[in-house]
Amino acid sequence: MSALPESNAEKVNILLVDDSEAKLLSHEVVLAEIGETLFKASSAREAFECLLKNEVALILIDVCMPDLDGFELAAMIREHPRFQRTAIIFVSAIMNAYPDQLRGYQLGAVDYVPVPVVPELLRAKVKVFVELYRKTRQLERFNAELEQRVSDRTAALRSLNEELEQRIELRTREREIALAQLFEAQKMDTIGRLTGGVAHDFNNLLMAVLGSLTLLEKRLPEDPQGRRLLQNAVQGAQRGAALTQRLLAFSRRQELKPESVSLPELVNGMGELLKRALGLGIELVCQFPTNLAPVLVDSNQLELALLNLALNARDAMPGGGTLTITAGEESVAADTAGSGALKPGDYVHIGISDTGLGMDAPTLAKATDPFFTTKGPGKGTGLGLSMVHGLAAQSGGLLRIDSVPNIGTTVELWQERPPWPHRAAWTARRRRRPAYPAKCSWSTMICWCSRARPRCSRISAMWPPRPPPRPRHSTSSAPARRSTSSLPIMQCRT
Repeated sequence: MSALPESNAEKVNILLVDDSEAKLLSHEVVLAEIGETLFKASSAREAFECLLKNEVALILIDVCMPDLDGFELAAMIREHPRFQRTAIIFVSAIMNAYPDQLRGYQLGAVDYVPVPVVPELLRAKVKVFVELYRKTRQLERFNAELEQRVSDRTAALRSLNEELEQRIELRTREREIALAQLFEAQKMDTIGRLTGGVAHDFNNLLMAVLGSLTLLEKRLPEDPQGRRLLQNAVQGAQRGAALTQRLLAFSRRQELKPESVSLPELVNGMGELLKRALGLGIELVCQFPTNLAPVLVDSNQLELALLNLALNARDAMPGGGTLTITAGEESVAADTAGSGALKPGDYVHIGISDTGLGMDAPTLAKATDPFFTTKGPGKGTGLGLSMVHGLAAQSGGLLRIDSVPNIGTTVELWQERPPWPHRAAWTARRRRRPAYPAKCSWSTMICWCSRARPRCSRISAMWPPRPPPRPRHSTSSAPARRSTSSLPIMQCRT
C-alpha cells in the first residue's frame, strides 16, 4: 500500500482498491486532477489497514479480486460501525450485468462504473461524492457547535431560572412575613382598642369607688373591724387602678410626659424598691458608663417598666441568681434603620439580664402578647412585658428580648436620646444640684442579700464621675457603642 502525500488540510482521502497495479495506476492518473489525497491498496487486508488508520471519504473497489472479491470486501466494510456510511463505488470490467449491479447497490454502493472507464465521467462522479462528504462534515461541525451553544444557553437559562425561583421564594417568604406582621399588628390594634376602651371606662368607675371610699373613711366611726374592711376595699380598688394603668399602657392610650431622665439616677432612686422586690438570694449588679447621655421618656412609666422586668427576672430565678442592669449608647444609621423598626438617630439602651430559666423559641415569640404568662394561676396578669412593649413603642423606642433556655434572658429597652434643648436643660438642672464628694465615680453598683444576714445597706451613688484612664497606645477611632469594660467598680455588700 502506498499514498500520495498532500499538504493541504482541506483535502479528503480516497482509497483505491484493485489487485492490478496497472488499473491502480490508471485510476491514479485519472483522479490526480481532483487534487485530493489518494491511497492505493492491492488486497482486502491492505484496504482495512488503510481504513483503520485514516479517515476515508470514498472507496473505489474492483469487483473481481483473487483472494476476496469486491462484494465480500464491501460487506465486511459495512459490518464495521465506523464505515457504515462511507461511500463505495464498484469498478468492474466483467461483472456488469444488472444482477451484479443490483447486488452492489444492495451492499451499500453509491455507484457502479463499468470498464473501460471514461475519465471525465469518473472524475465527475468522484467530485460529487467528495463534495457531499465535505458538506456533510461541515454540517456535522455546525451541528456540534449549535448543540454546544444550545447546551450553554440551556445551562445559563437553568441558572437564571434557579435564581428566579430563589428570588420568588424569597419574595414569597418576605410577603408571608409581612402579612403575618400585618395580621399581628391588626390583631394587636384591635385588642388595644378594646382594652383601652374597657380600661378607660373601668378606670372612671374605680375613681368613683375610690372617692366614695375616701369620703366614707372620714365619716366612719372608730370601728377597727369596719376600718379593716374599708382598707381592704381601698386596696382592691387601688390594685384595679394599677391594672387599668397597665391596660392603658398596653393600648398606648395613656398620657405620657416625656422628659430628660438620667438612667443612673433613676435606678439609684429605685435601689430600695428593687432590693425589696428581688428578695433574698438574688445579686443586683448595675453597670453604667460615666458619661451616659439622658433619655427622653416618662420617668414614672420607665420606673414601672424596670420594676416589671425585675419582677419577671426574679420569678425566673427561683433558686437565686444575678440580675444585671446595664446601659449604653448607639447610633442607628439610615441604611440599617429598617431592621428592628428603629428610625435613624441616637439611642440609649438599657438592658436587664438574669441568669434564670430562660425561654424557648415558641415562648419567646409570644412573650409580648397580652395576657400571655408562664406563671401559674393567680401569679401574673400577663401584661408586664406588654406594658413595657407599649411604653417603648409609644415613646418611639424598641423592646428587644433575647433568651436561651437554662442560661438566662436579656431584655433591652431602647429609647431616643433627647435633642439638644432637652439635654441643655437637663445639664443645667444637674449643675444647680449640690455637689457630691470629689474623687468618686459612679460606674458599677453591686448589692445582694444573704439568707444568713437578711439585711441590706444603702446603695451608694456619687458624682461627678472620674474619667477612665486613657490608653497609652490607641490607633482605632472611637466606636459608636461605648464599652463599659474599663470602668472602675464600686461594690456595696450586705
